[in-house]
Amino acid sequence: MRLSVLSATLLFALGLLVLVLLRPLMPIDETRYVAAAWEMHQGGSLFVPHLNGELYGHKPPLLFWLINLVWLFTGPSGLAARLVAPAFAVGGVALTGLLARRLWPGEPERAGIAALILACSPVFLFFGSTTMFDTILAVSTLLAMLALWQAAQEPDLAGGTASGRRSWLLLGAAIALGVYGKGPVIFLHVLPVALTMPLWAPAPRAPVSKWFRGLALALGVAIVLVALWLLPALVIGGEPYQIEVLWRQSAGRMASSFAHQRPVWFYLALLPMLIWPFGWTRSGLGALAPRALAARPETRFLTIWFLGALIAFSAISGKQTHYLLPEIPALALLLARGPAQRQWTSRDLWLALPLAGLALGLVAAGLRLVPALEALDFRQPLWAAALGLLCLGAGIWGFLRLRSGLIGLGALALSFVIALHLAASPLLFARYDLTPLGAALAPYRDAGIAITDGTYHAQLNFAARLDHPVARPTTPEAVADWAASHPGGVLLDLSGAQIAGLHPVARLPYRSDTYTLFQPNEVTP
Repeated sequence: MRLSVLSATLLFALGLLVLVLLRPLMPIDETRYVAAAWEMHQGGSLFVPHLNGELYGHKPPLLFWLINLVWLFTGPSGLAARLVAPAFAVGGVALTGLLARRLWPGEPERAGIAALILACSPVFLFFGSTTMFDTILAVSTLLAMLALWQAAQEPDLAGGTASGRRSWLLLGAAIALGVYGKGPVIFLHVLPVALTMPLWAPAPRAPVSKWFRGLALALGVAIVLVALWLLPALVIGGEPYQIEVLWRQSAGRMASSFAHQRPVWFYLALLPMLIWPFGWTRSGLGALAPRALAARPETRFLTIWFLGALIAFSAISGKQTHYLLPEIPALALLLARGPAQRQWTSRDLWLALPLAGLALGLVAAGLRLVPALEALDFRQPLWAAALGLLCLGAGIWGFLRLRSGLIGLGALALSFVIALHLAASPLLFARYDLTPLGAALAPYRDAGIAITDGTYHAQLNFAARLDHPVARPTTPEAVADWAASHPGGVLLDLSGAQIAGLHPVARLPYRSDTYTLFQPNEVTP
């Protein structure tokens, strides 16, 4: 069965849309990034992002720019904003097919296979549907790999002719896109391949001196492109922004991570899930065997791409699953060597073990046997658990009945991700959707809003469409001063305690806690 890149890309786009609709804008990350875009929409600086009225140097501005570009046509829509980052993930599937064609021009079927494997990857599906920066980084990395492979194909073109220069210009533009998307972390994804050309390039290879002159050209192009934003931003943002961008969010994170600290083996432990289900088969494991990885220039290229980033991120204390999102296309390309094409039987059901584990969890949730849900005072609706189980059943049916072994594996992966979202959707909308909180706060926009949470991440700013920063009094004295100067305002508190001089007017759920809304005693609720 011949698979096309277009059909895999469309399938992936449909899957992403389903996932986006099955969950709300999730705090804290997604709400924070949309809040930064909202602040820019409200008239904030285009060069220096702000969050709740303060400089926000944690991330570059490209995602915020693109959300605002979409809002020019749709208005400040939450759904429109949430489709921006997933659009890059869709582009990543198409680019993976293109890279497969460049790597194996004599085997066109590999392009569709690689695109389908990536489109059905549970990790790429899940994080590809989120409003985060890693999908931009994945596209940047894929463009960089296309440029590097093209530059290595014709040794005489390593910067010496117009065609060769185009490859290096593309590499420079890809690096710049990565910096605009998530910062200098793009170098951890690209440099391992760029600096090891003699280990993977097909013969005859470009002279090393010409290769590094080409890399210097690409770096120069990237610097010029990034400077178009960075130099004005550093001037506008002043010393605080300079310290945040030039040190704390780049070199500082490399030297000592400020968050998400995990052991060095974290990514190795995740590897089975990263390659499931396509890498769990005999043919999939064979494609990842050391001898197969070292056999040809193409597989050496992809192996260095994946392992280089794996080693680099393992050495950094801060680790998150989505940090390796740009390397999942490399795994898809390696696994596209030839997954089993036979029809699966009941003896192969061990490949569905993750579905069995999820099914047990759904049954336990439906029978009220999950203590964590009880602690949230949330009762899983039986219909949601039933829908999840039906989706898992459909995945297993497709696995056993579809004649293409590759598509059968894809059915397993897709059913797992969608079933998880179907079952979790009621909980997510009950405890994580900030729309009700935003509606409760909206009438107080002009009177003043404060919050006692010292780690507030602006998660309510977009939900309530606030046009002023939320005040953050963290001591009883500061709360009293704020209440005195904002008699018609509202204060949010997570502690559940009474606050002197204020009375509660509402309680609304927020994740595993509850926000209590207080007003000064002089105000009649």
